[in-house]
Amino acid sequence: MIDIHCHILPEMDDGPVELDVTMKMLRIAEDDGISHIIATPHYQCQDVPTMQDIDDRVSLVRERMEKSGMRIRLLRGADVRLTYELLDCISRHALPTLNGSRYFLIELPDLLPPHFDELIFDARLKGYVPIVTHPERNYTLLASPRRSELLRESGVLLQITAMSITGEFGKQIKKYALQLLKMGCVDFVASDAHSTNRRVPVLSRAYREVLELLDKDVARKIFMENPAAVIENREIP
Repeated sequence: MIDIHCHILPEMDDGPVELDVTMKMLRIAEDDGISHIIATPHYQCQDVPTMQDIDDRVSLVRERMEKSGMRIRLLRGADVRLTYELLDCISRHALPTLNGSRYFLIELPDLLPPHFDELIFDARLKGYVPIVTHPERNYTLLASPRRSELLRESGVLLQITAMSITGEFGKQIKKYALQLLKMGCVDFVASDAHSTNRRVPVLSRAYREVLELLDKDVARKIFMENPAAVIENREIP
């Protein structure tokens, strides 16, 4: 499995407070069967952390991983906030994408701004592919699965959180996540992990639930094949 959304870098945003916690998270992920994990700290264009800050922190963690003999791969990305400055970053090709690919994560506010479809169009025109993170936890989208479906039809891909599928975020969010899965609107499942206790980098439990709900082909696609296409910068059918 490949985790495309994880707040795992130390002393950055609301992830682990120190490097030792980051290493414990990586071991949890590796033991869970995750082969690659993308570090995606919260990112706001023209603010901190910068792309260089993220690169430096990834390099620091990789050095410790190499000394520890870990097999899991750590890649660079970001969880990009939707702000007015985002349009400028898109126009300048200055977005921190997932492993340097065409794909980038975008976190929506609870109230979707008007003309969001125009931003999607501009991003696609510049060669980017937006991946909306955890739509099942967005209060505007939570009102109806059809809203997420329309969003996806506008040109974005959707990533839901593993803990939403397994129920840790509550019954309403789980119900919405399962509806999106049944509708075929889910392109990725990621951990969105932040720590070693409450929000951990584990995907296997959600994978088993998807196997029971749908089938092996769908589970492989959203946990393995689509994420692999992202880190290899390939087209997703």
